[in-house]
Amino acid sequence: MSSVCVILVNFKNKEKTVDCLRALEKNSVQPACVYIVDNATSEESQRYFWSFIFSFKVRWIWNKENRGFAAGCNQGIRAALEDTPDSYIWLLNNDTLPEADALEKLLNKAKSTGAGITGSLIKKANGNFSGGVCIIHPKFASVRRPSSSEENDFDYVEGSSFLISPDCLQKTGLLSEDYFLYFEESDYCLRAKKKGFSLAWATDSVIWHDIGSSTGSEIAKGGVPYFIDCLMIRNRIHFGFKNGFPKAGIIAGLFISLGLRLKRLQFSRIATILIICLSERIFKIFIEKNGGYYEIQH
Repeated sequence: MSSVCVILVNFKNKEKTVDCLRALEKNSVQPACVYIVDNATSEESQRYFWSFIFSFKVRWIWNKENRGFAAGCNQGIRAALEDTPDSYIWLLNNDTLPEADALEKLLNKAKSTGAGITGSLIKKANGNFSGGVCIIHPKFASVRRPSSSEENDFDYVEGSSFLISPDCLQKTGLLSEDYFLYFEESDYCLRAKKKGFSLAWATDSVIWHDIGSSTGSEIAKGGVPYFIDCLMIRNRIHFGFKNGFPKAGIIAGLFISLGLRLKRLQFSRIATILIICLSERIFKIFIEKNGGYYEIQH
């Protein structure tokens, strides 16, 4: 059986992270090591984590700043490659509970298909189907989840359960850090496909996900927190331009999003979205004003 290293990024959600680790302990296939990247760490969170003992090896990476999802994952990936160069890398959201055979089924699907990236079937905490993969609109670069596990035509694997093969990681590289949070997995899948890798969906690998527990991203329409709402739209626009989607479609999609916020009288969001789409320097200021840490990539 191939070795698997798991990467979890924590941001002020330590109890959920420990719950995830306990669920991993029950898995039929055990990870070689779990790498916990603690963004915006504190003495309190470190003491909390150190108070637990787990059945597998755990390595802690403490970040004083909130470096976001992609940068945190990349730190974990680099550490894993130093320890176990030829392992599969499993990016797993810290607010998930994988079923006891989730990793085994995920790994089996990856091997049987030869996929570069393989995802699980995601269920919400209430048991409802949530997805695990997504479809990208060819003109607007907007995304949607499939309606059921029977829908097999998809464009990317969701980052909540994202298994990367050793060959794919070697040839595709690390995640792009110019998103901070959201759309980095979409970007990675497109890059991997350009390298000749396929994607797979292990619908028998079930992950229970307390979606949005860290970010509030799953609140009803119109109620998504200011920072997350602006970030998601900016990143969709950035993703579309970066990956060669039709410019007219991207701009049309942006105006549709702005129109919805105008209807809700969310004028400050409209202004913020427009200015953070203009330059990476302004985007950096936006991230840091909202408690994050961002390094300009270009």
